[in-house]
Amino acid sequence: MQAVQYSQARNNLRSIINQVCDNFEEFIITTKEKQSAILISQDEYNSMKETLYLLSSRKNRDRLLDAVDQIENSSFVKKDINI
Repeated sequence: MQAVQYSQARNNLRSIINQVCDNFEEFIITTKEKQSAILISQDEYNSMKETLYLLSSRKNRDRLLDAVDQIENSSFVKKDINI
């Protein structure tokens, strides 16, 4: 994550947007008044929103975390699906 002042971000906005979108870079943009904002790509934002949605239900969160645990411990069962 890179930090830039507002004036630097304004002067280099196209380059910063390209870095954010092409390389999944994140930028903290800070004003003189010490206010800050984070610039991330729309794909990254959508991914975060989807993750929050999937984890918002306790039942779904538990099921997903159980699946991750099974994968990490190699305790899952492989099944062939014949179509």
